[in-house]
Amino acid sequence: MAGMVVEDPPASSKELFELLEDFLSDAFVKTQADNQKMCEELHGKLQSAGLKAESRLEKIVAEQIGKAVVLGEAGIAQEAITADYIDPFLGIQKASVNYNADKQTAAKRKLKQEEETKEIFTGKVQRPLPLPRVVRNSGEKNINIMADRVTLMIGGKTLLDNTQLKLAQGRKYGLVGRNGVGKTCLLTALALGEIEKVPKTLNILYVEQEVRANDKTVMESLLETDFERTELLKLHKETTDPAKMAEIDERLNAIEAFSAEARAATILSGLGFTQDGMSWPTTRLSGGWLMRVALARALYCQPDILLLDEPTNHLDLETVVWLENFLKSYPSTVVVVSHDRAFLNNVTTDTIHFYSEKLDYFKGNYDSFEKTRNEKLTMQKKQHDAQKAKIDHMQKFIDKFRCNAKRASLVQSRIKALKKMDLIEDVLEDPSCHFIFPQVEKVSPPLLRIDDGVFAYSSEALLSGININIDMHSRIALLGRNGCGKTTLLKILLEELELTEGHLYRHRRLRIACFTQHHIDQLDLSCSALEQLSNIYTSTPSELLRSHLGSFGISGNLALRPMAFLSGGQKSRVAFAAIAFRQPHILLLDEPTNHLDIDAVNALIVALNAYSGGLLVVSHDQHFVSSVCDELWLIKKGKLRQFKGGFEEYRKQI
Repeated sequence: MAGMVVEDPPASSKELFELLEDFLSDAFVKTQADNQKMCEELHGKLQSAGLKAESRLEKIVAEQIGKAVVLGEAGIAQEAITADYIDPFLGIQKASVNYNADKQTAAKRKLKQEEETKEIFTGKVQRPLPLPRVVRNSGEKNINIMADRVTLMIGGKTLLDNTQLKLAQGRKYGLVGRNGVGKTCLLTALALGEIEKVPKTLNILYVEQEVRANDKTVMESLLETDFERTELLKLHKETTDPAKMAEIDERLNAIEAFSAEARAATILSGLGFTQDGMSWPTTRLSGGWLMRVALARALYCQPDILLLDEPTNHLDLETVVWLENFLKSYPSTVVVVSHDRAFLNNVTTDTIHFYSEKLDYFKGNYDSFEKTRNEKLTMQKKQHDAQKAKIDHMQKFIDKFRCNAKRASLVQSRIKALKKMDLIEDVLEDPSCHFIFPQVEKVSPPLLRIDDGVFAYSSEALLSGININIDMHSRIALLGRNGCGKTTLLKILLEELELTEGHLYRHRRLRIACFTQHHIDQLDLSCSALEQLSNIYTSTPSELLRSHLGSFGISGNLALRPMAFLSGGQKSRVAFAAIAFRQPHILLLDEPTNHLDIDAVNALIVALNAYSGGLLVVSHDQHFVSSVCDELWLIKKGKLRQFKGGFEEYRKQI
């Protein structure tokens, strides 16, 4: 006790009394007043001896802080103290909390941290992925992956825990799971070689969302990935030695260098590039076309394992069908993440379900996976319920006869049986994903109509013969290749562009809303979803806006979190909520399923089928279009016409 008082002298007699109260009460038979008086005398003697308490500012960090301190803003002052005193936290020095830290420096540091965080979550800072390159194997090698006890952690969060990763050569895998579960992180880790037991000799290529534009042509961007071919052609031009030239020619023929352009042209043509477009510099291309270049480079390289993350985004339906057929005969192993159910059904041979920090494997495409998994979960639920009933019956017997000596052996046998029993886990349902579009009042037709419309940017018409009527019962899918004029028609309907000829009629009470990827790009990622809607609908109470966001699955803390931390699918829901709050009579949707997982797409289908307004949809998602729309309109060769037939008939004509 004396050592404690000497080492850390109390600041007052009251503090000394609190320290010694129990000791004095047990050691002496005196009143509390006498003990307090004794502590006052003892405290005076301690001060006279030079044992004074240090300023509260000098307390070590392990003590209770007097007021709130923001980490990162508190200055840490370090100074020498008594020679043989050792602070268990900081070694031979102790730290003091400086409440008067330089506020300006702290503010600058905080601003820098916010900017770095925003850059990371907006995609400006990314881990560099391996560049696409053609790798030729000198001999046979094992291209199968069989990795046990795989654990994957990102930023302290466990994505995979002690699971198995297995990929067989030449198989086509669909990687499915909810948005935010870690599918993209898994593909990135594979491409960067961060997963142990995955052979480092494998050429694993992850397709980036788009390539960086430069002065090279589209064709050159593909051919440059074959470093060996490029170097050999360079040597062929520089070499004058006939023997050396013959050796180079032999190698060029062996690697099929002279047919490389034809192979590259086949891929580019399938992805929608014209002959002229192949000679364009990539600086001339939009983001969607740059993404096609990135995809073409990957297909041309033919890596051992090709990783595709939403490859159908920015593709029109015709190109999606070509990509399906191309991947079916592709010799390499393919792992694809896609929200397009029909694409997965037509391409994949196996399905990997990313769920609850595990990877589960199923034979067959997505429909087969869904059927098998539902059957498995139904059986598991029945087995769990039967086992639970059995356990409850045995436990009831044990509780009833635990103290009955005559039945002690029966009780013990049941206790042992319970301990040996392998418990069957209960079925945990995925959190439901939902969209709820507000119902709108009816407006008598016509609502939105174009008669004999023509639109031209110059002397040549881009669209002609436009005759279309949209009312509250319309469910229209607008089809056609990229660049044919679908987006232009949407802008005409929104009156962002004017017809060159013809007449556009719009009902005076009509409310119309449009969803495009542009709306997602315009979200302020530093704001929360609630702040975003509050900035748009300034006079609306926040409680009403929060309720509306909840109807699109953005509820609780999710509505208050900065949107930089939301997934692409969650940002899409915020954009949907923003346009739906106006209660539009007609919705124009341009690729609404991009960034949504399959469950979210299904929820969107249910919501739109219950929506009382009219729809005009532009989408490459075959399952979505066939589930929502009952009319197909096609733009081809500058003409808009209604397609007579169903979606399968249209697909066969592509």
